[in-house]
Amino acid sequence: MKLFLLLAAMALFMGCKKNHPPEVTAVSAGPEVYLEDTSYTFTAIATDPDGDSVAVRFDWGDSSVSSWSGWFASGDTIALTHAWFNEGTYRIVVQARDQKLLSSDWAGAPSTPVVVRRTPAPSAAPSGPDRGGQDSAYTFKAAALQPYSIMVAIRFAWGDGDTSEWSAFVASGESVSMSHAWAAPDTYAVTAQAKDTGNAPSLWSAPHSIVIRPPDTLRIWRFPIASGEATYSYSSPAIGPDGTIYVGSYDNSLYAVNPDGTLKWRYLTQGSVRSSPAVATDGTVYVGSTGGLYALYPNGDLRWRIPMAGSVRSSPAIADDGTVYVGTTGEFLYAISPDGILKWGFLTENDVTASPAVATDGTVYFGSADHRFYALNPDGTQKWHLDLLDNFYYASPAIGSDGTVYCGSDLNRMNESFHALNPDGTRKWSLMAGGDVRSSPAIAPDGTVYIGSHDSYLYALNPDGSVKWSYQTGGYITYSSPAISSDGTVYVGSQDNSLYALNPDGTLKWRYETDGDVRSAPSIGPDGTVYFTSNDGYLYALKGSGTLADSPWPKFHHDTRNSGRKGGRR
Repeated sequence: MKLFLLLAAMALFMGCKKNHPPEVTAVSAGPEVYLEDTSYTFTAIATDPDGDSVAVRFDWGDSSVSSWSGWFASGDTIALTHAWFNEGTYRIVVQARDQKLLSSDWAGAPSTPVVVRRTPAPSAAPSGPDRGGQDSAYTFKAAALQPYSIMVAIRFAWGDGDTSEWSAFVASGESVSMSHAWAAPDTYAVTAQAKDTGNAPSLWSAPHSIVIRPPDTLRIWRFPIASGEATYSYSSPAIGPDGTIYVGSYDNSLYAVNPDGTLKWRYLTQGSVRSSPAVATDGTVYVGSTGGLYALYPNGDLRWRIPMAGSVRSSPAIADDGTVYVGTTGEFLYAISPDGILKWGFLTENDVTASPAVATDGTVYFGSADHRFYALNPDGTQKWHLDLLDNFYYASPAIGSDGTVYCGSDLNRMNESFHALNPDGTRKWSLMAGGDVRSSPAIAPDGTVYIGSHDSYLYALNPDGSVKWSYQTGGYITYSSPAISSDGTVYVGSQDNSLYALNPDGTLKWRYETDGDVRSAPSIGPDGTVYFTSNDGYLYALKGSGTLADSPWPKFHHDTRNSGRKGGRR
């Protein structure tokens, strides 16, 4: 009985024991600078004299109070996070409670209050090149604005794991330039970051991508023939007797470039030059533009100009007697004497943008957007015309050793887009290619006919029209025409930004990538150099493997001078 009373008294005494509130330390100090819209972690340690579990909550000083944390053992470090959305100075306090919900007083902030600052605005994506070569340094620029015009420093992340050092501090908005070289071919994302003098960093900028290619072993040189937005180039280079390369540009110019890639002269026409130039035996350079047909001396001086109805997109062809034939969007094919006198004009029913070709007997062949293919006598009278359903003709024809005329067209209702015609205008055969054929054909010494198509394929055809092989590129072969070298290599451009070199069996020899569509037909110089233009605004000179093939029609407009005449000098 006495024992029972003793135990009951002890239980009563313990049950009446007083509960004590927990104690909490001040909030832990954070970084030197706090940034807007950025979450930070703060810690506090709460202890309970009675050994109870504890929880904490924070008053962040911006009229917001956190929820109570979970329960922790007395003496544990408890962490919560918070972000401020406005700059300012904030004092943080923390409170603890035990499991009996007895709370402590609010504990004060650290000696230094939280000062939230507005950071520099992240820069726009750095500016710099989109393409580059392995192990070559390229320069990028970036700038950042600080809201209070405080000076900023900038650094770059190059996308290969390397980050530059911080630049010197510059005025807010001022550009900083840095260079970097990449050791491996790949696509890299270059970004920039800014910080102000208080070490407040910005977010990283949007990326700028650069494609790094392997070392360029093919390019001899490249020459800029356009700038700004006028970088389109359909003009196929012509090569003069002294090796000068002539090419037209959408910047309204005809360029003459020396064989070493330096500018010889530039002639400004009255409109864009989509036409390919042709060089006469006396060195006169003929070229069309929206301003008419121009004849220039080899030194770049104007010999004469003839305004014409419509724009001259057609490339001129030069007959044995020096007569120049050219079509216009004004629906005419014109014949002009070498001294600039109009001999005659033949009216069709639609644009003549296709370039004419002249046979050994003087017959002039050309197609029109009026759905007809024409053969004219040298005096301008019609020899015959052929209406192949609803075709549009934009490609220049080629003439075989037996007089067969090969011509491409847009698809007609029979899905035909390439045709072989006898010299009398009768049809030998037509091909059901997979797309429009605006590319002009080339004929190899063995009679193989090469054509490009809008379906992205280069076709090799036997003389009877059967397909020998086909090679698919990564883009349309709509305007570029194949050129054949003496070793059988076939060069052709594609709208996947590349010039292709294919072996005679249709296998890939190499592919050279530029920064724009390759729509012009390549030309092969007397030393085997391959010249072509790209829509990136450059004329390229690449190492080839042979001179122009000795064949009936080895390239666009027949020869290196683009004479458009069968039997013309290569």
